[in-house]
Amino acid sequence: MSDDEYLKTFVDFLGTQPGLPDLTYEDVARAKTRDELGISSLAIILVLVNYLKERTGDTVTLQPEWVSRLHDVDGIVSVIRLIEEARPTEASA
Repeated sequence: MSDDEYLKTFVDFLGTQPGLPDLTYEDVARAKTRDELGISSLAIILVLVNYLKERTGDTVTLQPEWVSRLHDVDGIVSVIRLIEEARPTEASA
C-alpha cells in the first residue's frame, strides 16, 4: 500500500468513530498535526485501540513506542502502516 492508501484507510476508519469531527480525506491530507484535526491525544489512542480490534482482532497490540508518533498526521499514518504490515493475512491465519 502507498502512504495515500494508508491515509485513506485511516480517514475511512475515522468516519466510523463516534464523537470525532467530520473529516474528509482532503482535511486530513492538508493537516500537519492531529490538533489541527480537532482530535485529542486520548481520542487518537482510543481510535487506534478500536482500529487494532477491528483490523487485527487484537492480534496486534498498541505499542508504547507508537505514542510519540501520534501528534502529527505523518506519524499516525506510519502507525497505521505498521499495524497493517503486522496484521496476520488470511494465508497465515
